[in-house]
Amino acid sequence: MKKDNFLYVLALLVCLAASVVMYARNDFFRSGGWVMVLILFSSILGFGLIFAKARQLLISRIPAAPFVKDIFEKLERQRIKEAIDLCDKANAPLSRVLRAGIMKYDLSRDEIRESMDNTLACEQPALEEHLPVLAALVEVLPLLGFLGTFLGLAEIFQAIQFREAASLSPGLRDISAGLWQMLVPPIVGMTVLIPLLLGYYFLSSKLKALLEDIRLSSKELLAFLLERRA
Repeated sequence: MKKDNFLYVLALLVCLAASVVMYARNDFFRSGGWVMVLILFSSILGFGLIFAKARQLLISRIPAAPFVKDIFEKLERQRIKEAIDLCDKANAPLSRVLRAGIMKYDLSRDEIRESMDNTLACEQPALEEHLPVLAALVEVLPLLGFLGTFLGLAEIFQAIQFREAASLSPGLRDISAGLWQMLVPPIVGMTVLIPLLLGYYFLSSKLKALLEDIRLSSKELLAFLLERRA
């Protein structure tokens, strides 16, 4: 756990450093003001989470129907050890949940179900990990864009007030910096928000499908074990 926390903090620092470098070396980003550092940080972190989560779900999901069929064939022949070994070899959330049920095959219906439910309860947090962070980034990005717009307005009013205090008429050059700061953050924020939002919905649907496969397969296994016992 400590190693995972260290890697997570290290990833955050890398994202922050990358966002600062991009801000410092790009005139377009600098014209949006300091809030662009937060937008770039959120963008880099968001795309990193999407990539990592997609990879995790791809590894975690195995074809449920053929896998369950293989399990049933081995149980039909009373090869309990081979069924357990097949689950261990698959090393996926679905296989670990089914393994918990197979290990209790000679116990009561409630004990088999409880064993699989408890295993699923342990697997689910890891499958849902980082999705709340991605959801928060999706909600924060538009707010950061609005913040940049408000800061740009404040800079424009400050420039106008400064020129009037000097008894000078404000020109476009005086307010151009504020105009850029008004426009750049929401443009970049919305441009990044669209793919992040699509990625979040895609990952959420894949996770939902994975959990549904596990629940249905658990019910099938429970029914099969009780039928074999009868």
